[in-house]
Amino acid sequence: MTTWDLLVSGWDWEPSVVVGCAALAIAYLLLARPRKPLQAALFLSGAALLLVDLVSPIDALGDHVLLSAHVLQHFLLALIIPPLWLLGTPRELVERALRQHWLAGVERVLARPAISWPLGVVPMIVWHIPGAFNAALATDGLHIFQHLCFLVGGTIFWWPILGPLTEHRLGLLGAIAYLFSACLSCSVLGAALIFMPLGTYPAYVQPVGQDEVARLVRMGWGLDARSDQQIGGLMMWVPGCLVYLSAILASVGRWFAAGNRDEGLAAKASAQVLHRQ
Repeated sequence: MTTWDLLVSGWDWEPSVVVGCAALAIAYLLLARPRKPLQAALFLSGAALLLVDLVSPIDALGDHVLLSAHVLQHFLLALIIPPLWLLGTPRELVERALRQHWLAGVERVLARPAISWPLGVVPMIVWHIPGAFNAALATDGLHIFQHLCFLVGGTIFWWPILGPLTEHRLGLLGAIAYLFSACLSCSVLGAALIFMPLGTYPAYVQPVGQDEVARLVRMGWGLDARSDQQIGGLMMWVPGCLVYLSAILASVGRWFAAGNRDEGLAAKASAQVLHRQ
C-alpha cells in the first residue's frame, strides 16, 4: 500500500454519519436562513469538516494505527468545528429559539462559565485517561458517545466566547481568564501524552487487523509508536493552545474596536450638541 492508496481507499462512508451531516446542513439552511454568505460558509464548513473527520483516513488511522491521528480527530471535534458552527449561526435563529422559556433557562445555565468551562475542558482530559481512551477504542457505542462529548461540550465551552448573542459573551478579562486556563489544561494534557510510558495505549503499539496500513506508517513514513505518541502530545499542546490564544487576541481586538466605536459615537453626540448650541 502507498500513501496515495490510503488517501483514495481509506474512506469509510458510514451511512449514519453521512446522513447525519447532510441533515445538519439542510436543517441549517432551512431554519437559519442566513443572510450573510460568510455565516453560511462557516457553518457549512464545520459540517463538511465533521464529515471528513469521521469518514476520511483520519478516522481509520486514528482507530487502529496512529494515536496522533486520533488526537487530531478529537482536536477538530472540540476546538475547530464548534467555533465554526457558532460563528455561522445567525443571531435571529437563536433569538427565535430562546422565545421558548425552557430553552432560555437552559441557555442561562449552560452559559455560566462555571458550567461551560468544565463541560468543554474536563471531557478532553477524562477521555484521554488510558482506561477511558482504551475502552472507547474497544466499544463502538462508547466511541460514539466520546465523540458526542467533544462536540457538545466544545459547543457549550465556546458559547460564552463566540455565541451569536454578543451581550451574553464574557467581558475581556473574563474571556482571557477563561481561555488561558483552558490553554494551560491543554498544555498539561499534551505534556502528559508526550511523557506517558510507551504501551499506555496498547492499540497503537501492536495494531491489529491493519497490517498494510501499519506497514506503510512504520516503514514507509518511518513513524514508530514512540514518535507517534510524542506527535500526538505536541499536537494537543501547541496547536491546541494556539486556538485558545487566537481567541484571546480576537477578544482583545473586539474590545478595542468596541471602545473606538463608543468613542466615535460619543464624539459625534458631543458635536451635535455643540452644533445645536
